Amino acid sequence: MEVTETAQPDSPTTRIALPGWLAGLRNPVLLGAALLIAVSLALRVMVLRDSYFVEDDLLFVGNAYENDLTLDYVTREHKGHFMPGAIALTWVLSRIAPYNWLLVAAVTFAVQVLLGVLALRLLRILFGTRPAILLPLMPILFSPLTIPAFGWWSAAINAVPLQLVLVLAVTEQVRFARGEGARYGWRALAWCVAGMAFNTKGVFVTFLLFALTTAFLGDRRAGWVRSMFREARRHWRLWSTHVMALAVYTIAYLARMGTAPGEGASVPKPDVALELVSIMLGRTFPSGAIGGPLTWAPPTPTGGLAGPSDFVVAVSWAVLAALVAITVFHRRRALRAWIILGGYLVFADAVPTVIARGGFVALVGAETRYVADAVVVLALCLGLALLPVTGETDAYRRPLPAPSPLVLAAGLTAGAYLVLSVISIETYRETLHGDRVRAYLETAAAQLAAAPDNAVIYPSPVPADIVLPVNGERRLSTRLLAPLARPALQARMAHPEPSHEARVFDRNGRLARMSVFGFFAARGKNERCIPVVNGAAFFPDAVSFGGLATAGALAYTAGRPVSVTVEVGEERIVLSLKETSGGLIHFPVKGVGRGIRVVMDDPTAPVCVTGVALGAPYAEGEQPS
Repeated sequence: MEVTETAQPDSPTTRIALPGWLAGLRNPVLLGAALLIAVSLALRVMVLRDSYFVEDDLLFVGNAYENDLTLDYVTREHKGHFMPGAIALTWVLSRIAPYNWLLVAAVTFAVQVLLGVLALRLLRILFGTRPAILLPLMPILFSPLTIPAFGWWSAAINAVPLQLVLVLAVTEQVRFARGEGARYGWRALAWCVAGMAFNTKGVFVTFLLFALTTAFLGDRRAGWVRSMFREARRHWRLWSTHVMALAVYTIAYLARMGTAPGEGASVPKPDVALELVSIMLGRTFPSGAIGGPLTWAPPTPTGGLAGPSDFVVAVSWAVLAALVAITVFHRRRALRAWIILGGYLVFADAVPTVIARGGFVALVGAETRYVADAVVVLALCLGLALLPVTGETDAYRRPLPAPSPLVLAAGLTAGAYLVLSVISIETYRETLHGDRVRAYLETAAAQLAAAPDNAVIYPSPVPADIVLPVNGERRLSTRLLAPLARPALQARMAHPEPSHEARVFDRNGRLARMSVFGFFAARGKNERCIPVVNGAAFFPDAVSFGGLATAGALAYTAGRPVSVTVEVGEERIVLSLKETSGGLIHFPVKGVGRGIRVVMDDPTAPVCVTGVALGAPYAEGEQPS
């Protein structure tokens, strides 16, 4: 018998189609990039966890609650910064939930996620999907220079959007320069305008785009200067519009300088300016470029300042010098990349900082937020100095070393950079101490929630270790803590009335009995009452400067309810005194002038004034700050 073998049908196979973005992770380069992005975000989550609102953050929230979202409001300058987009964003978030760190941290984190993903896209567009693009991606993700600004909300709303704008504007410009359509050039312009809306340094994005276009994206074989003239002639409409946008922004900036008197641009002191630039470009940026500074000192409310040791600075300069020399030796046009980076550091970072802060303290140069945006430029220039852009055929003037040693060197360098960066980020995180402000705001919120609707709360300065006295009336509780109150109480805080039960916030955020610091007069040793002449008591030595944080106090006894009138300058304040055996009434004072006069409205009334005070409100038992 012949046996016939019958073929069995194949078993059914189940295929699961992965989303395009997830399927892309099968590529080792994209998988590696995704892992780097994930690790960098985990490090930043820990930074946000240990950070909290700091000084300027409170000022922004207070401003948001004092103003409607108008053009006048968003175009006001803040300490020399003209940033309508940032102010509008802060207004919206503050109105959603004032002093909600989780909300603002989530927004910052979301922008950082976009920055990492879109930076990877830009590098792929520029250089293709090759393992080497992970090298320039690392500074954008891990550079310690970007961490302090990331964890401080007032700095983050400037720095992080500008970094994102740099990536987006360059991406669109690359596509425009490659001939993919004029719309990409106009999109790049739109991103430049968006950058200016969040950061005054946004004006330099246009110059960066022009430099990159003429150096690497246009006719690379022509001289750089010749390429500049050709680009300006060929796309004169686009670049003319860029110039007009810069002009409009500059005019608006200058026109609104009066909204921040005494702040912003100033005449630098030569010695301060020189030292500031020396610290910024000689120590802070070089050490941060290689993963430093490793150490952070001195500490500030926003965390430590970059304090690299002399050894770290020396090593950083040696590494950077070697990198420049090697790339220039092998890569055509590598020198152009380093010139672009140097120009950006000088003109976009150093010069504006000198103009804004060069008349004060040189230690400002150790604040990494002033060079955080340059990290994106560093990454781009590093890539351009190492790698050929897509379509470039004559990238190298000399043969590269064999692949194995080259890969080993790149791997060791990348590993060392990551280790140093993680150490620097962690040592910076150890300098963050947000518990003080967090406890103060949480206590104040709880006190306001428990306060009755008829509570009388006078404006008083928040403690100096939370907002510096240099901020004047902007640091008053009626501005900074009122957003935590319900609307009815907010209105009463803005316009306190005379009260026998006046309260102010103490240094821990609790509502305490109010005292007045300044002028004080009391009855004599052998007197029952302060003498009254012609129905009034006059105190010529009292001086009132007016303003929101000036108040008076009257100590008295009265046999029945009576009224007195207090005269300060041109102001007349009528006080209703309760029948009491020993009373104290506080009242707001807006009048400016020397001398205070207390007039008995009914000279026959049984009232005895035993003390008068005029000055600044503060919590009983504390010293004014």
